[in-house]
Amino acid sequence: MLQGKKIGIVGLGLIGGSIEKRLIEKQAELGISEIKTVSKSQKREYSIRDLGDCDVVFLCSPQSKILEDLDEIAKTIAQHNADDKKPFATTLITDVASTKRKIETKAQELGLTNFIPGHPMAGTEHEGYQASFPELFENSNWILAEKSDRTKILEFLIKDIFKAKRIVTLDSETHDKFVAIISHLPLILSFGLLDLIDNEPLAADIVGPGFKGMTRLAKGNVEMSKEILAINRANVKELWKEYSKNIEALLDTPSSLLGDELARIKKLSNLLEGEKELSSVN
Repeated sequence: MLQGKKIGIVGLGLIGGSIEKRLIEKQAELGISEIKTVSKSQKREYSIRDLGDCDVVFLCSPQSKILEDLDEIAKTIAQHNADDKKPFATTLITDVASTKRKIETKAQELGLTNFIPGHPMAGTEHEGYQASFPELFENSNWILAEKSDRTKILEFLIKDIFKAKRIVTLDSETHDKFVAIISHLPLILSFGLLDLIDNEPLAADIVGPGFKGMTRLAKGNVEMSKEILAINRANVKELWKEYSKNIEALLDTPSSLLGDELARIKKLSNLLEGEKELSSVN
């Protein structure tokens, strides 16, 4: 499926770097003709304008920069010489950002009908190209806004090359609500817990693995965290209200009923073990 194909990657941080490293591993085996990467930090020679002949392009820049990348793609298309092949005419463009609605709206406004929003649910608390590695996506979930005949090559990359566990199709609005639950609210809670240490600095001397695990997300890229929380703020604030009510109710549960209530909630962890599958999952 990838014989003679060209793949483009814009941005070589943790995600983009991991995509590149896996593709380089598999390039000869799969017959990929070229991997074009755009990255100022890694001093790569290509620009977005050079990716117009690629079959698939991954936009892996920070979220605000992806909006600029989409603008650059649209300008490249608009300025092409009529005598030449239209750039990006057959290119499937996707992104890896953790919010989707704003980016998808931008692509629609620019008339980029070949843009498919995506989001690999993979990462670490480390950042940058030096932290990337080719196995990052193995056994992860990867969200796409669409699965159809035109996304077959992208699905092949995700499942057969990157070895993601499954592809979940979600519209952008639902995606942003769901990631607020599973990623963005935990991120803000991680920062909040660390902030408590500022009031009780001696508590840091007795920190155990539980606290370290709960605050791991706060060790990540601050700029990325800022963008995530700024863009998806409304969803996070709504969920915070619901979360706060749940915690208050739990703390007000009579001692005689507390064990049963905690056991009930503990059973929900089965959802994380794949015992309940989403209907849109392959």
